Amino acid sequence: MNRRQEERVADLGRAFHEAVADIVNLGEPTPIEEPALVAYEREEVCRTSPSPAYPRLAQHVINIQQVHNGFIVSAGCQTFVFEKFETASRYMTMYFQDPEGTEQKHREGTLFSK
Repeated sequence: MNRRQEERVADLGRAFHEAVADIVNLGEPTPIEEPALVAYEREEVCRTSPSPAYPRLAQHVINIQQVHNGFIVSAGCQTFVFEKFETASRYMTMYFQDPEGTEQKHREGTLFSK
């Protein structure tokens, strides 16, 4: 997937989350007048704390679905789309080898930057 496609997928994901948040909020603005996606991320709905006994173990179940033109990978409450399995497996390997570091890169927005 090229940079433009990744940006488009991210835009569609943000629009989807905002639409769902608007439905949940019945069209009313969020309490502090922030965008629905920002409010959703602020609530940290899908973040889990690592197990104290095994802090480096991956905390999310990975689900891979093959579709006509690629793969949909779900990790916890996050969903990613890849055109090639090699690319998806590279990021899954990265996650399983360093879950904390990979999640940090994702939160910072640098996971898919080249």
